[in-house]
Amino acid sequence: MELSSVIILILFALTIIAIIISIKAHFSEEKAEIEKEYNKKLFIEENKINDLRREIENLAQEKDKYIQFLISIPDIVKNLVSHLSFEETVSSIFRLIKSLVAPELIGLYMFDRMASSLIPVISHGHTGKKRNILKLGEGLVGLAAENRMLVSRTSQLPILGVDEGIDIAVPILFKERLIGVIGLGKIKPRGGNEKRFILMVADLAGVALQGCTYLETAKEEAITDPLTGLYNRRYFFERAKEVTYKAINNNSPLSIFIFDIDYFKRYNDMNSHAEGDYLLRELSRLLKENSRSTDVAARYGGEEFIILMPDTDKDNALQYAEKIRKLIENYPFKHRERQPFGHISVSGGVAAFPFDGNSIDAVIRHADTALYDSKKSGRNKVVKYEPFQFSMAD
Repeated sequence: MELSSVIILILFALTIIAIIISIKAHFSEEKAEIEKEYNKKLFIEENKINDLRREIENLAQEKDKYIQFLISIPDIVKNLVSHLSFEETVSSIFRLIKSLVAPELIGLYMFDRMASSLIPVISHGHTGKKRNILKLGEGLVGLAAENRMLVSRTSQLPILGVDEGIDIAVPILFKERLIGVIGLGKIKPRGGNEKRFILMVADLAGVALQGCTYLETAKEEAITDPLTGLYNRRYFFERAKEVTYKAINNNSPLSIFIFDIDYFKRYNDMNSHAEGDYLLRELSRLLKENSRSTDVAARYGGEEFIILMPDTDKDNALQYAEKIRKLIENYPFKHRERQPFGHISVSGGVAAFPFDGNSIDAVIRHADTALYDSKKSGRNKVVKYEPFQFSMAD
């Protein structure tokens, strides 16, 4: 064989070997790529499986929580409706919320219909920062009340300041009637069903607080005057009987101070009856704030007020009455400058049991006589009843 033929054969063999090596390397790379892709898919699937396992575990925990909640509903309802006091009822509601969603912050706002405001009454977990009185639509709490639905803080709803720290607010309703709002902040578990739990608690709270506030309101309405918030005339006489019996048994004094607002009809005629109601409410507030807890301050009728003062003799009662008169005289009531004296004034009378009568009715009549004397002698004064008063002619 010629040398050239041998060289050709060798080159051909080398070419075949190179091709075989190239093909083998290509298949090795492809195999490695396939293995890499397979491992990647396997990793993704394993992560999905782990995620599913975690989700199953969370669902199992949520299921257990639901079952526990459903089983405990009879006891929860019994516990909520068995409490008559507002504080105990709220405490039970807060304990239920903490057991279900474990928030760091809980606040209860009660709806005041007269002021159309949400009043913060009880909170848990808040710092010393004062809670704000909120109007409807103000903050998360106000929005929940206004829209009658659960509201949560989001990036689209970053309401801060007025109810800072509250992340979820849910209204408390009873037959579509707004009772208040529960505000929650920093809920720890995130199983995804917190809002459902919160709504269920709000429904239970509506029933419990409605019953509680109804009882409290019924008791309040039975003994108080609806306009002024002072005790009403019927309750005054009930308490007067009790206090009189104690005064007789303990041989202790008991005094009555009765007064009315000077030129009240003029005030109404010039400023409207709505402004007259304002005057009665403001004066009643002053009276309550400046009376002892043992005193019984009541609206006696119209613009007339009466105060029962246990363990108080007539001289001390007169000092107290004069203090109230001056307080009213100096208080910046609206439209005071349009009154004859340039301010709001009162005229009153003071009498004491048993020195000015052997019954509480007699003492009140004599205190009223002294009030009439203060009117006749120029108004804006308090007169002490004196059983023996003689004129120069006598």
